[in-house]
Amino acid sequence: MTTRIGLAALLAALAFPSAAAHADNPKLVAVVGTNDAFVISLRDASGNLVTHLDPGTYDISVSDRSPMHQFTLSGPGVSQATGIEDVADTTWTVTFADGRYVFFCAPHSTAMRGWFTVGTVPPTAVAASVGPRKTISVKPKSALAGPVTFTVNDRSRTDNFHLVGPGVNKKTGVKTRGKVTWALNLNPGAYSYRSDKTKKLRGTFTVSFPG
Repeated sequence: MTTRIGLAALLAALAFPSAAAHADNPKLVAVVGTNDAFVISLRDASGNLVTHLDPGTYDISVSDRSPMHQFTLSGPGVSQATGIEDVADTTWTVTFADGRYVFFCAPHSTAMRGWFTVGTVPPTAVAASVGPRKTISVKPKSALAGPVTFTVNDRSRTDNFHLVGPGVNKKTGVKTRGKVTWALNLNPGAYSYRSDKTKKLRGTFTVSFPG
């Protein structure tokens, strides 16, 4: 049996947690499918979108507002989901550890998803190079969303290394050589790299969702 609970009830649940919740636990709010829209979110108690959390135990008030959507939360030590046909509010008490987490609607996971990190997450190491001849490369060709250590070995006096993608625009100098390391926090999506002087020197680098 499914139940529909309005905004007032959701706010009451936040103010007066269930027995499974604990008054001292930080509170998060998950919402999916308002008015059957393809929208999913996870916010903190102040209404900010969650991008990073400290490790620990949290109470998550989940509002599943559509029979065509659902909310799944997955990551180290956590696997929670609402039913696809359920329209209900519930509270999960979960313990997050260091790592990457993803939330999504299972039937529409390509369009409705998000991610965040918890605690200390070891960065993915990426090695890039340009020169000394007309060559440019990145290894590996993909990484998970989150922290990345991007080390560029620029061995050319005529070409540079230029990385462009969601929220990133980093490059070395055309006439300079040497190693540089960029500490980046990359979002899912397609990134391109190139030399700004030689058009044929280019490639792509993919960042994917965790899980």
